[in-house]
Amino acid sequence: MGLYSHTYSHYDGAHHHPVNRALHMIAIPLGFSSVIVVWWHWIIALLLIPMAFALAWLGHLIEGNKPAFLTNPAHVFVAPRWMARKIFGMGPKKTA
Repeated sequence: MGLYSHTYSHYDGAHHHPVNRALHMIAIPLGFSSVIVVWWHWIIALLLIPMAFALAWLGHLIEGNKPAFLTNPAHVFVAPRWMARKIFGMGPKKTA
């Protein structure tokens, strides 16, 4: 199992509860949108980040586990790919 497959598998395993998944579907784009919004209004952009983290933490409170990025900071970058795969119905790539 490659590093990405292992990281993705761990991230996916930490997000089983449907409410946690739904909150992450809001939180992930909200957090990453701050990169774009900063060009127009830096204060709003800075507020988006804690709002996104609050939604994600609420999801993990409901799920009953800790956010994946606490054990591996790379999960912050796995999150958008995880979300895209969930939206488009693509699972992790299978290896033989």
